[in-house]
Amino acid sequence: MKFYKELSKVYDVVFPKDENTLEFLCKNLKVNSKILDLACGTGSYAIALAQKGHRVDAVDLGEEMINIAKSKGGLYVNFALADMTKVKEVFQGSKYDFIFCIGNSLVHLENREKVQTLLKNMHDMLNYEGSILLQIINYDRIIKYNIDSLPTINRAEKGLKFIRNYVYNEKSSKVDFNTELVILKDGKEEKLENSVELLAIQSEELIAMLEKAGYSNIELFGGFQGEEYNDKTMALVIKANK
Repeated sequence: MKFYKELSKVYDVVFPKDENTLEFLCKNLKVNSKILDLACGTGSYAIALAQKGHRVDAVDLGEEMINIAKSKGGLYVNFALADMTKVKEVFQGSKYDFIFCIGNSLVHLENREKVQTLLKNMHDMLNYEGSILLQIINYDRIIKYNIDSLPTINRAEKGLKFIRNYVYNEKSSKVDFNTELVILKDGKEEKLENSVELLAIQSEELIAMLEKAGYSNIELFGGFQGEEYNDKTMALVIKANK
């Protein structure tokens, strides 16, 4: 699809590596940890973790994303083009100290049953006392306050703008995520539109899913600076242990 092909080219401009996020990912990691990055995008965090001495595997469904990731840090990370729901087969027999899935990627799965299965697979792939970290949009906030958009990402110096709108469907408990990527080329704007259905998984539901999958010590945060989670924070970040 043209939208994702063009987005992959500018992904690191639209979503640059954030040092607060990297620092949060590194918290409590032991030296030479074995790490799995699900839906790794262009691999910025996977590469940064590998450069800190960790052993990192990473998967993404987008071929363009994986190609860019390999070009950036193929010597550091074992990148694989794969659906994250198939990761148990892709890295058969592998065990990890830490598995993370950020960037609102979890809710892109087709249904809640697939989310539950993925969470169980992640649990199975963890070493004893291993941990996971998930980050999604705070759908408690979206639903309670009828939020219909996220702040536009404007990279004026690069001629880029990423517009993000939500339409919540109460019957299906999903949202239509409508996006527009605006690229300025030779003084003219090129607009690429896309719409994808996302699972509007709220905090209590996700906690219940994690408990069902066998996790313990579940902690909620409102962002990667470790702020307290509530129904007004933009993000939901969850850490849990095996």
